[in-house]
Amino acid sequence: MLSAQSIRDKIAGALKDNLKLDDKGGNINPFAGDKAIVLQEARCFNDRELNTKKCCNILTKVLYLITQGEKLTPKESTDLFFGITKLFQFNQPNHARLRRMVYLLIKSITVSETEVFIVTSCLTKDMNSKQDCYRANALRTLSRILDPSMAAQIERYLKTAIVDKSPFVASSALICGINLFRNAPDVVRRWVNEVTESISSKHAMVQFHALALLYELKKGDRLALHKVVMNLTKNFMKSPLAECLLIRYATRVIKTDRGTADKQLEKALMDYLEGCLRHKSEMAMLEAAKAFCELAALDEQGMGGSSVFGYDMLPAITVLQIFLSSPKPVVRFAAIRTLSALAQVRPHVVSRCNADMEPLLTDANRNIATLALTTLLKTGHESNVERLVKQITNFMTELTDNFKVEVVRAVKQLCLQYPNKHKVLMTFLSSNLREEGSAEFKGDLVDALILLIQSIPAAKESGLLHLCEFIEDCEYPALCTKILSFLGEQTPTTTAPSKYIRFIYNRLILENALVRAAGVDALTKIASKCADLRRDIVTLLESCTTDNDDEVRDRTNLYCRALEAQADAATPQHKEGLNKEGAAQIQEVLATELPFSVDALCDMLCLHNMDTPFDVSKVPSEAAYASQQQAAKLTAQKAAGGVTPSAGGAA
Repeated sequence: MLSAQSIRDKIAGALKDNLKLDDKGGNINPFAGDKAIVLQEARCFNDRELNTKKCCNILTKVLYLITQGEKLTPKESTDLFFGITKLFQFNQPNHARLRRMVYLLIKSITVSETEVFIVTSCLTKDMNSKQDCYRANALRTLSRILDPSMAAQIERYLKTAIVDKSPFVASSALICGINLFRNAPDVVRRWVNEVTESISSKHAMVQFHALALLYELKKGDRLALHKVVMNLTKNFMKSPLAECLLIRYATRVIKTDRGTADKQLEKALMDYLEGCLRHKSEMAMLEAAKAFCELAALDEQGMGGSSVFGYDMLPAITVLQIFLSSPKPVVRFAAIRTLSALAQVRPHVVSRCNADMEPLLTDANRNIATLALTTLLKTGHESNVERLVKQITNFMTELTDNFKVEVVRAVKQLCLQYPNKHKVLMTFLSSNLREEGSAEFKGDLVDALILLIQSIPAAKESGLLHLCEFIEDCEYPALCTKILSFLGEQTPTTTAPSKYIRFIYNRLILENALVRAAGVDALTKIASKCADLRRDIVTLLESCTTDNDDEVRDRTNLYCRALEAQADAATPQHKEGLNKEGAAQIQEVLATELPFSVDALCDMLCLHNMDTPFDVSKVPSEAAYASQQQAAKLTAQKAAGGVTPSAGGAA
């Protein structure tokens, strides 16, 4: 009897031989290769005697090249296609693997119209084969390459396959119909009787695909779709997959026809969804609970309660609550994700499950733990904020950026809900600013801090300091300019504006031209509103009057002259009035919106005579320019409509 060590040695040796492991332990992909070499090897398909194993390996290499993004030229595709058709001669049962590889490759390459006719005859022979594997895969392949004219010629084969005794063949024929419906809808619509018959099949996948195809056939006719859905919802279906699909279709009907459909239809479908909450299949129960949660977002009248269109949604919440303690990770994940989405619109309903969600914070699956945490942040009480934030910090570094963004948004909403906890939550946000992360993640953190500073007056001082510390080591210029613009607006309203100037001035020394220009704007905004700091800020700005960048240099010179004129004009007797006037002038200089249309300016400059001075005051505003363009368009349309046929012919 082999020992455990000998078994390990044998497995390691087999892996080394089959996967071509090198001595250092790294593995080499056996299917990777140069396109020219692989296509050269594919010429062996034309040999008189073929090795099926070698052909399978070459087909796998070609498929690998295609999936990696390699493009075949039309000549390469044609040569490869005709070589593949030679492999149809292997039709023995022991060549099933090779035939399946041929089907996969035909579906992957681009087949021209002339080549389709050749391969269709081969696939039609396979459709009449005695082997279900050949018949089913031939149907799937045909659906990818057939054009409408050829689909009508083999329609009788396809209709017969739909009601075939083999579930593999019947399911493949239905998938063929779903794919063909995009290009040949008139042909597929004639199969409605066979598709309807397949819905009552005892095989799960056949029933599932038949329902999917029947929906495609009926979705263009609203009344016919209502009739089909109503008839099918009277009894549970044998296939849980088909049941889930039917639940989605019923939900879609309720969503699209809300307010226009008759009350009897809506009542019948809601009764059906409620009945599915007691289905014997977990997936059907979960789909029904998810449907209730989706409909809850549409029912504005029931936002404050726990009803959906007059139906109690607590049974759906109970189902999700039970699934939270399921031993299956996928069930727990589905349940918590559904509750997390519902918490966006009805947090008071989800709060019933808080006790069941808290154990998930220590779940081995970090995705489940993160969703549980973000949901608790949306529904939790003020007394639990510190504990939740502490748990977030413990595993924040292990999350992907997508989940980090969700956590930040949940923390932002929690801070707005409980302003007294802003210190704890802003500390959490600022600590994450110092960690590694994507631009989207850092952008969401900055947006959250800016919103909290604007919404909570007590958080302004600490929030601005957090932003100042972040721009000291910010690798994203767009975020840095956004923060500098915000600092320029908010700093004058603080108790000590001078302590923020150092952080802004550092940007003028250490950053690129885009950030330096934003820093100059920010300092100018502060100087225009803080008279006691104006002279000092002008002194700081003078260092940028010789900047290498034209934009930064021109802005600085303009702002310095405006600030100096404002400071000189502000005598003690008229200090307050002139300061206000000077501040207004600075704000006009800093304004980002022009009083005229840029498009109109370009048009007028193109038509301007250089011998006369250009008058900017004559350039129209955006609204006036849009009105002029619309009037000119109407005039042109009237002129075109008034041209007589003879005049048009003469022209």
